[in-house]
Amino acid sequence: MTLLDRILRALRSPWLPLALLLLALSTVFVFGGDRGHFYRGFTHNWVSSEHLTIAVNLSLEHGFQRFHRRLIDEDGAVRYAPYNRFPIGGYLLMKTATLPVSGNPSAQIYAARVLMLLFFTGAAVLAYLSLGRLTHNRWIALTATLLAFSSYYLLYYNDMTANEGVPDLFGVMLAFHGMVVFVQEGRFRQLLVKACIALLLGWHVLALLLPFVIFGLARDLLQARSAASAVAPSRHLAYTLLRSRYLLLGAVALGFGLSVLTFNFTMEYAALDGETPLTELPSFQSMLKRTGVNSVEHTALIAARPWQPFLEGQFRSILRMFIPYASLGGSDAAESLTWLSKRAGVILGAALSVAGLIGSIFARPRILFATLASLGFFWALPMRNSNAIHDFESIYYVGLPLVFFTIALLLTRRLTNRDCVIAAASVIALLLFAVSSFQMSRVGHSAETVQTARDAGQDMLTIRELTAGGLVTVLSIGGGHKDFTAWRGYAGGYAGHAMDYYLNSHPIYYVYLPAVDGGFVVMRERIDTDALLTPQNQHFFLYDRDGLEAWHEDMYRTVASTEPVARKEFDVYLIDGTVYFLKEPCNSANLYARFFLHVFPEALDDLPDSRRREHGFHNLDFAVGNRGLLFDGRCLAIVGLPQYDIAGIRMGRVPSDGAEVWSIAHVVQEPKLISAYQSIVSNEPAARSEFDLYIDGGNLYYVKEPCGDADTDVGFFLHVFPEDLDDLPEHRRQHGFDNLDFGFDVRGVLFDGKCTAAVDLPQYGIARIATGQFDGAGRIWEVEFAPDARE
Repeated sequence: MTLLDRILRALRSPWLPLALLLLALSTVFVFGGDRGHFYRGFTHNWVSSEHLTIAVNLSLEHGFQRFHRRLIDEDGAVRYAPYNRFPIGGYLLMKTATLPVSGNPSAQIYAARVLMLLFFTGAAVLAYLSLGRLTHNRWIALTATLLAFSSYYLLYYNDMTANEGVPDLFGVMLAFHGMVVFVQEGRFRQLLVKACIALLLGWHVLALLLPFVIFGLARDLLQARSAASAVAPSRHLAYTLLRSRYLLLGAVALGFGLSVLTFNFTMEYAALDGETPLTELPSFQSMLKRTGVNSVEHTALIAARPWQPFLEGQFRSILRMFIPYASLGGSDAAESLTWLSKRAGVILGAALSVAGLIGSIFARPRILFATLASLGFFWALPMRNSNAIHDFESIYYVGLPLVFFTIALLLTRRLTNRDCVIAAASVIALLLFAVSSFQMSRVGHSAETVQTARDAGQDMLTIRELTAGGLVTVLSIGGGHKDFTAWRGYAGGYAGHAMDYYLNSHPIYYVYLPAVDGGFVVMRERIDTDALLTPQNQHFFLYDRDGLEAWHEDMYRTVASTEPVARKEFDVYLIDGTVYFLKEPCNSANLYARFFLHVFPEALDDLPDSRRREHGFHNLDFAVGNRGLLFDGRCLAIVGLPQYDIAGIRMGRVPSDGAEVWSIAHVVQEPKLISAYQSIVSNEPAARSEFDLYIDGGNLYYVKEPCGDADTDVGFFLHVFPEDLDDLPEHRRQHGFDNLDFGFDVRGVLFDGKCTAAVDLPQYGIARIATGQFDGAGRIWEVEFAPDARE
């Protein structure tokens, strides 16, 4: 036997395509990186930490109640935040996977994510087996499966620890395999079992069962109508309908699904002490929210999710589901289709959807392909509020690329009549999947991001050990989306639900009220006091509560003895690089007051990212309850300022609850500006207009005398044109200049009838500068000059 004969014989092996599929799927395990921490991205971490907390909390002690948080109410009683929106099956499996490493949070995260990858692998294998049965060609099944499963959404969310992720997808593919076996071999009981197992894993299988039942009943009725006797056609059709196994499947699925839902409602009702009406249960309200059903609480949701932008977003998601991630160069999903305009993406997504649906109608057997292709739509349309905000639900459009690629490969095979063409397509699909898996493993996995997640996780492990199940009050766990993505969320800005996960054995208190005494406090800010219990931590700090209150009392006396920079709803103080907001008397309702706090650096390069540099300030917006302490009828919110040199601060009340809106500005460098004025006015200005313009020490100074409020109440524009366009940030090169517009209130000072302001100029070579003032009607004055006299 020649080598070629051996190769051809190996290619005919029924096990080779499956072996290659498993080999390709193994790359998601190999390229996974460090899976023991929360750092994969905001949505991924938010959902993962919430659902994993629920799974870890499952226990016989609590009657297998599902909850993601223990809370303390104002009376000091422990209560639970139940979460029964999804079937219990996935949580039980996650609990089982994490039991061998119980008590080790990092190992539990790792074990749960590996379990998710096993579900992902199982879903892909079931898709391959189903397509192999339908096409009678394992190589076509292999190619279509790998192409469909190499998209961004499937690879990015394949280890998200949540029922509504890949466990639910596995259930969908399990039920579809049961449908294929039923249509081909009549094994109805197997289909019923697989459908019920899928319903224990999640609700998305209903979007597969519904079209299958509808299409199956329609086919049965059409066949019965053509065979019906002329004497009693209606009786024959009714008899056919009652005998239809599709109708029986629908009835069993509906009954089993309602049983699971009733179990969830019953558990939630018991968790809430049996006093909450059905319509007010969190799970019931979640159903209203996800579907947009009109109710007292969710009336505005329908208007909030208009159809046109929703459908445009869905079609763009569908387009991404058709494109293997490797073909996009591994760029971020939000930027991966820059070669397509917004409308082109919608048009292509819609065209592929239509092609997949039409192709499914003409394929054999039609009912199975049509069911698979319509899966995503049967879920997304009724659940549009959920799909609009949860991009991971795009994974359920996987039926469209599976059908599309399968039919395209069948047509190619028929037109070319060459197995080598399909073999070549299989090789390409294998490479695309492997490269896509490798590239996806690098998304959000920079060394800095991973190290930050590890450090934060270690901080929480230290806090967990020191508190040993005691009462924990969580404060000030904040930070912007870019600052600390893995730990951002609501209820105090803490890490989505990561705080709940690491402190899952603790009763946690998220609003600081005087009714709860003793225990511990967790904060983002490091305060060097005897109350600090974790001086070695880097991101999250634990304090003894009694000691922190004593420190607070001393700090209150210090702050109250100084002069505030403003007196508004809160008195505002600026002391040693920290802003204090003090209110007395104060109550728990004041903790929900929200403020904006914008910090303007002297040098824009000190800002941490290009987005902030474009806006010119550092955003430290906060709620008082996230940054403040309340006791003895007064509250004190504390916000530490960045360590770089600050030009000015603008702060004020965010509009909400009918509260008075106010804003103030404070120029931090006022003494420095006055001193600079005295030294530069004796020099020759670089340009003269309404203001004299001086360049000194890398700063551009605006000087006017006499000067009054009318001269400074309007904005200033400042456009800096570089000698080399490559010195500009990429998004500014099309404009040809750096935009350094500013407000006098944070960069200038008015004193003794004179005024001056300063802006730090970029360090690159400057060809010319254009500046002036503008208001709503346009530019008031402008001047352009070359900075040849700036030193």
